[in-house]
Amino acid sequence: MTRRALLAALGAAVVLVGGVGAGAQAPPRLVVQAPTEPPGLDLTATPASATAAVVFYNVQEGLVKIDRHGKLVPSLAERWHTSDNRNYTFFLRKGVRFHNGRELRAADVKYVFERAMNPETKHPYRRDYDAIGDIIVKDDFTITFALKSLNANFLHNVARQGSVIYPREAVETLKSHPVGTGPFRFEEWVRGDRIVLVRNPDYHVKGVPRLDRVTFRFIADPNAVLAALKAGDVDASLFGLGPEHVQDVRKDARFQVIVGDTTNDVILAMNNSRKPYGDVRVRRAITHGINKQDVLKGAMFGMGKVLGTNVDPLNPFYLDLSKAVPYDPAAARKLLAEAGYPNGFDTVLKVAPQYYYTVRSGEVIAENLKKIGVNVKIEQIEWGQWLARVFRESDFDLTIIGHAEAWDIKNYANPKYYFRYDSAKFQDLFARSEVTLDDTARRALFGEMQKLMVEDAPVVWLYMHPRLAVAKQGAQGFWKDLPVPAADMSEVGWATR
Repeated sequence: MTRRALLAALGAAVVLVGGVGAGAQAPPRLVVQAPTEPPGLDLTATPASATAAVVFYNVQEGLVKIDRHGKLVPSLAERWHTSDNRNYTFFLRKGVRFHNGRELRAADVKYVFERAMNPETKHPYRRDYDAIGDIIVKDDFTITFALKSLNANFLHNVARQGSVIYPREAVETLKSHPVGTGPFRFEEWVRGDRIVLVRNPDYHVKGVPRLDRVTFRFIADPNAVLAALKAGDVDASLFGLGPEHVQDVRKDARFQVIVGDTTNDVILAMNNSRKPYGDVRVRRAITHGINKQDVLKGAMFGMGKVLGTNVDPLNPFYLDLSKAVPYDPAAARKLLAEAGYPNGFDTVLKVAPQYYYTVRSGEVIAENLKKIGVNVKIEQIEWGQWLARVFRESDFDLTIIGHAEAWDIKNYANPKYYFRYDSAKFQDLFARSEVTLDDTARRALFGEMQKLMVEDAPVVWLYMHPRLAVAKQGAQGFWKDLPVPAADMSEVGWATR
């Protein structure tokens, strides 16, 4: 179907404001703009937030869910129990069916986690499951995870996007046709244009979803997104509008604007394994050389929050260190001279223009760093290349990207992660935090980790990307804050009038 034909078929949805009479039921369809096409739809194969936005919570679910308030709540497991924090027993909901019609059983859960733990599958979050020693199926609806060691983040790990449950018979097609238990079934993926999800009539939660169909349309350029909204081609933009466009839309009574917090920390990553970024003096100089407030103004029109570490304001252990390394060009030049670069150096910044904020942030940063003798060449690469060259191969000097996943401080304890930060002290602190269950003691460890981040400056934490969403009046049920990188559409629907 052509894009024009699709829009014609969805015409009733896109003229909600002017075309639904008093007392009428609004058409249960929604067209949502997505800024980036996912590299694939398998949450067990890619960490891309573009994949999570479409699949997580909509098509596939986990045993446990993080709700819109950041709280752990039951999902496929109706409840769980532990008496010693080492053995966790999950009691599955009965009558839950995969989209292929088969009932979910405990054996499916065991298969999913054992596959994730297998190094040969190259699961992007395999380290999250290192604490699991054994998985015991008690009966069809009861399963116990026996941990080798205490793990304070175990339930959060079970709730992550990589822990979704799927049937083993669908594993070979997850990349292009995900199958799960979610409120929507995958219907089609028209490459370069859209992904369509349709209502799951057998969903295990009564009363949802409220929509019959959700179409994610790929429109990268924010100006094109704004035009599509005003023309009625899309009903909502949950991720793709820049702050200046949001300001524009605020003036239009046809739309509502949603502004909230996220776990998306935008960073300037430095390749710690490549000269000159292996020298902490250079990394601290780069940090001193960047005016984060200027970056926030230039990239986000001042919307968002300046960050000082990886831990975002939605995290209960957040420590505000945003001013710990202030903008100070003189201090930056002095550190560069001490490191053997009195005249600065040349470097390449790789950015993915599909994420508009990377280019804007890069332009401001390049101007900032020029003042301390660091000459930045900006290289724009496609998202697929970024994943292949930067994320997987660490082939870069500098790069900018937003890290949307919550509780991802673990990345800094992984010396093989793409920015190659390797600190035995940090790794020890993180390992201790993972086995510390006392809240006060764990909070103290998180404080130590955040202070060490400031000292070692493995990356420059720029700002928290705010939640900026625009939807037509009458569309309701969207999340205000995003404690997880998901676009949960299960409770979204149209108001009647």
